[in-house]
Amino acid sequence: MSLKRSFIITGSSSPDLLSQTSETLAGRVGILEIGTLKANEYYQKPLSPFYNLFASKISPERIPSGSQPLSGQEIDFIWMKGGYPEPLLAKNPLFYNQWMENYRDTYINRDIARLFPSLNKVNYRRFLSILSKLSGTILNKRDMGRALEVNEGTIKQYLHIVTGTFLWRSLPSFEKNIIKSVIKMPKGYIRDSGLLHYLTKISSLEELSENPLVGASFESFVIEELLKGLESTLVTNWQPFYYRTRNGAEIDLILEGPFGVLPIEIKYSSTVKLRQISSLIQFVEEHQFPLGIVINHGRSIEWIHDKIVQIPVGWI
Repeated sequence: MSLKRSFIITGSSSPDLLSQTSETLAGRVGILEIGTLKANEYYQKPLSPFYNLFASKISPERIPSGSQPLSGQEIDFIWMKGGYPEPLLAKNPLFYNQWMENYRDTYINRDIARLFPSLNKVNYRRFLSILSKLSGTILNKRDMGRALEVNEGTIKQYLHIVTGTFLWRSLPSFEKNIIKSVIKMPKGYIRDSGLLHYLTKISSLEELSENPLVGASFESFVIEELLKGLESTLVTNWQPFYYRTRNGAEIDLILEGPFGVLPIEIKYSSTVKLRQISSLIQFVEEHQFPLGIVINHGRSIEWIHDKIVQIPVGWI
C-alpha cells in the first residue's frame, strides 16, 4: 500500500479554497484545522489527562485526580499573550506588538483586499474594532449595523468573512430537547486571546484584571483551549454550543458528541458560590446528565454540588 499523499497547506485567508476542495473532492479529502498553540504545546507538555473524560461516555469516575498539569500563572501567561507561535516564542514585547500590528494590517490590506476587492476596508476595520469589544456576547446584527451605518446584510457578510478567516468562532444555540424558550442567535468570540487583547488595547494582566472584558476574555480563552484539546484527541462527531433562555438562564459551553452531553460554566474567580451556577445545576438535574463542570482559577479539583465538579483551569 502506497503511503504517498497530497497535501494543500493554506493560510487563514483562503475560505473559498477550503469550500471548493471539500465540495469537489468529497470522500477523498480530509480537512485538518491547525490552530494556534495550545498552552501545553507552548510549555512542551503532553495533552492533559482531563481529555480522557471524552474517550467514552462521560461519568464521574473519569474525572482526573492529582496536581494540575499547568499552574494558574502559566495559563494566565498564554491567556494574556494568545497562541500565535511567532510573537509568543520570540519573548520580546516590542516584537510582539509589532507582529500583532503587522498581522492586523496585512490581514485587512492584503488578504481581505485580495479576496474581497469590493469590500470597504475602512468599514471592515471599524467592524473588527467593534467586534473585539463584543467578544463573548450574543451579537445583535441590527445594532452593529446602526453603529457602522451599514445594513444588516453587510454585517452578515462581515461575520461570514471574519469566521471564514478563522479570527472569529460562532457558537450555535443548544436547542435539542429543550422545552424552555431559548435565544437562538449565535454567540461568538475572537478566537485568539492575544489578538483580542491587542485589538482592545490591553497590554498586561494587571490591565486585563481591571477591564470589564476580563470575564468574557477568560471565558473565550477557556472555550478555545477546550476545543483545541478535543481536536487533539481521536474523538470525532462532536459539536460545541452555548445555552441561554429568554429568562436569563445561561450556560457558557455545552459539548455534545459520542461521549454524551457535558455542560460547562467558566468563571474567572478562584471560588464559586452555588447561586452563581444555579443555571448549571438546574440544567444538569432537569436533563439527568451525569455531571456538569465549572472551570475557574481554583486550586484543586473539587465536587461543589452533587453532580457539579470544579476543575482548575490548569487542567484544560
